[in-house]
Amino acid sequence: MKVLHLISGGDTGGAKTHIINLLCGLKDKVEVKLVCFIDGPFAEDLKKHGIDVEVIEQRSRFDFSVVNKLKDLIESENYEIVHSHGARANLISYFLKKKVKAKFITTVHSDYLLDFKDNFYKNIVFTNLNKFALKRFDNYIAVSDSFKDMLVSRGFDKDKIFTIYNGIFLEDRAINDKENYLKEKNIAYKDKFIVGILARLDKVKDHETYLRAAREVLDKDKSVIFLIAGDGQDKEHLLSLRKELALEDNVYFLGNETHPYDFLNAIDINVLCSLSESFPYVIMEGGSLKKATIASKVGGIPKIILDGETGKLFEKQDYKALAAHILDLKNNDDERKKLGQNLYSRIIDNFTHIKMAEKHVYIYKKIVSKKIIMSGYFGFSNSGDDAILKSIIESFKSLDPNLNIKVLSKDPDLTEREYGVAAVDRFKFFDVRKSLKASDMLISGGGSLLQDKTSSRSIWYYLLIMKLAKRYKKKVFVYSNGVGPINKIFNRNITRRVLNKVDYITLRDKDSYDFIKSIGVNNPNIKVLSDPVFNLKEASDESVRKKFDINKDTVLVSIRSWMDDEKLIAELSKFLNYLIDEGKNIVFMPMQTPRDTTISEKIATNLKSSKIIDEKYPVEILMSLMKNADFIVAMRLHAMIYAIHQNLPFIGLSYDPKTETLLKDFDESINIDVEAINYDDLLKAYKYIKDNRDSFISNLSTINEENKKKAIEASKLALELLEDDANGH
Repeated sequence: MKVLHLISGGDTGGAKTHIINLLCGLKDKVEVKLVCFIDGPFAEDLKKHGIDVEVIEQRSRFDFSVVNKLKDLIESENYEIVHSHGARANLISYFLKKKVKAKFITTVHSDYLLDFKDNFYKNIVFTNLNKFALKRFDNYIAVSDSFKDMLVSRGFDKDKIFTIYNGIFLEDRAINDKENYLKEKNIAYKDKFIVGILARLDKVKDHETYLRAAREVLDKDKSVIFLIAGDGQDKEHLLSLRKELALEDNVYFLGNETHPYDFLNAIDINVLCSLSESFPYVIMEGGSLKKATIASKVGGIPKIILDGETGKLFEKQDYKALAAHILDLKNNDDERKKLGQNLYSRIIDNFTHIKMAEKHVYIYKKIVSKKIIMSGYFGFSNSGDDAILKSIIESFKSLDPNLNIKVLSKDPDLTEREYGVAAVDRFKFFDVRKSLKASDMLISGGGSLLQDKTSSRSIWYYLLIMKLAKRYKKKVFVYSNGVGPINKIFNRNITRRVLNKVDYITLRDKDSYDFIKSIGVNNPNIKVLSDPVFNLKEASDESVRKKFDINKDTVLVSIRSWMDDEKLIAELSKFLNYLIDEGKNIVFMPMQTPRDTTISEKIATNLKSSKIIDEKYPVEILMSLMKNADFIVAMRLHAMIYAIHQNLPFIGLSYDPKTETLLKDFDESINIDVEAINYDDLLKAYKYIKDNRDSFISNLSTINEENKKKAIEASKLALELLEDDANGH
């Protein structure tokens, strides 16, 4: 992978430190080059660290002749990603993006609306130019969660934003002795406690709070001195305020500090008073020397300064709180040392330049990897469809960990939280259309999406999504679907037309294949595989098993409401009471809450004893519970599939062609038609299982292994289709 970084080259402080740390971490992981637009110390320092640096000099900020030079560089050296830092580089990237095929990403190091606050002209011109350019990037890296939230609140697409906290390069450093440093700076340090702030003299850094806190401290303790390292446009104002507060003898302005570790080594407490921050390096630099830190509670600072554990926090501009913290730590050596040590440990564990670089590499791979969007019955809290979604995601991730996956969901927040993928509201048409346009492939399925037994709305929705994807010239892969019944002529015709235009169709059973052939689907790319859920692995959870006392005497019941609930409830209640008299423990396992819970409760009121699993558990836990049971009475298709997956004997209550197909292919002796359900047939099926248990389980095991091998093949075929598309086939 080849990545080109762009930066103005006139940067100092945190921006310079960030680039050095990041590129030193990246150089052994990807092929990386830095282009600066200003020649000088920045470029020379990077070269000393072994970074490949090229200066393409701009005569002014509006000298865009550099764009064509960069275009030639990117094309001749085949850079895949252009990574921009700062307003100048962002604007150049805007023009460059139109000329090359590379992906463009920028790191948002600060609140871009505050970057030029101290200069009226620059604030008007450059802030707006940067704001305009930022909107055109493919992706963003925010250096704190608060900065990501800021971008989202300003209209940036949250799916395009990654968060990476800064990392520090803990290299061996030649640090000037404390006494030598203070003598060189002409500071009267004898018998003094030293507080320091290292930050450019800019309003956003709020040195005014620092000075006012100094006045508060000195009114109580004259043995403290305050150092300020940095330069900037707010200097005259701060010098005037120092005089106004009568602090000339106790507050030292040291100017721009080229050796920050010398400064940090010389102080006892490291302070930062910013009004806005990302994830400041000065805290990590001080922490690497085990300095106790006091900082304003803004931006990403609370991510590293855990109040009372790794440092002290105060609300921004609260100089009285800052002063109180300084006095407390000055008078408590043990607490000060503890905070410094804890901060150091937190940095080592979480915020090194290597960890930062590894996260960048992961993001780079995500940026250049293919994007798929998944359409199915997702986000409805249906265990079977949740299992389908989870199994497809897991199989894709096992084959390509960097694949970008987005899901059309009824509940996008729930889907993102439970499955760790991006999601969009399936009913927000413009968001769906935008996501389809940004994708490389639509995955439709699995499940029984194409049927009109319940209504036509569902089949129209899924066919429309496929038609839209083809209109936007995206690959469409039908993933292990069960198709049918489709009774209406119009629905059959539109299904035929759409399926004949998709790129590949995989089906979960032979009946679905026969059905689509019967309605005229002649697509050459059709394959019968199995349900995706066979690819899932169960998760052991003894606490849930013990809570519901699931053991070899447990009969699980998983049903749903259907046409004649009264008959279903009556016959099933009679059968379950018979099992209870035999010593069985009845536990209801709803697959879709609250719908399945309601009918389970109705049956439970007729039973001598029973329990209902009334919480929503992940599919892996539900499957693991089956491993310990005697058998299950299953009505939903995926309750049956879970049972096969766990080699658990089952009685199937068939209400739909999809369950009829599975039961017919497996064993007719345990197939009970819901509409003709009766106690005698249930009892007969139970006795059949009891008498043939060993052969039944052996048959389950064989079917299970066959289906597991087929389950992941759909993902392999989809990725091959994507790869062929990338290679122009």
